[in-house]
Amino acid sequence: MKKILIVSHHDACRSAMALGWFRYYGKDAATFTSAGSEPTQTDLRAAQSMMDAVIDITKHQPNSLFGLADKTYDIVVVLDNEVAPVVKQQLKFSNLYVHHFDPPVPDDSDEQATRKAYDALRDKLEDFTFDFIHEHVKKLM
Repeated sequence: MKKILIVSHHDACRSAMALGWFRYYGKDAATFTSAGSEPTQTDLRAAQSMMDAVIDITKHQPNSLFGLADKTYDIVVVLDNEVAPVVKQQLKFSNLYVHHFDPPVPDDSDEQATRKAYDALRDKLEDFTFDFIHEHVKKLM
């Protein structure tokens, strides 16, 4: 079974959302973990957006990629261009894929616009993850 790591800056939004999709589409075909270069607590707006898609990430515990340096991964997926150089220095892997996704920018004065930004990221990550799993992990269609 392949070991796949998903990395972003904080492991609180993008990688947490992607991890939910990777586990959903890649179930029983790989083991999935996520990490961040500067982990913080899970973004509750990201969790709400994923819950709207019936994927629960509320129990997600962000990890530090520095705590994973002793492990080897078949695939590392980096969702933030700024983190890629750190990943290359710190982790052991067979294949590295870097696909930058901008984090949503919350607008505290417009909750509807903020929700749309999170939902748009969720949908982009779902499309990316589906295609990635289909191409690199298991056929989905």
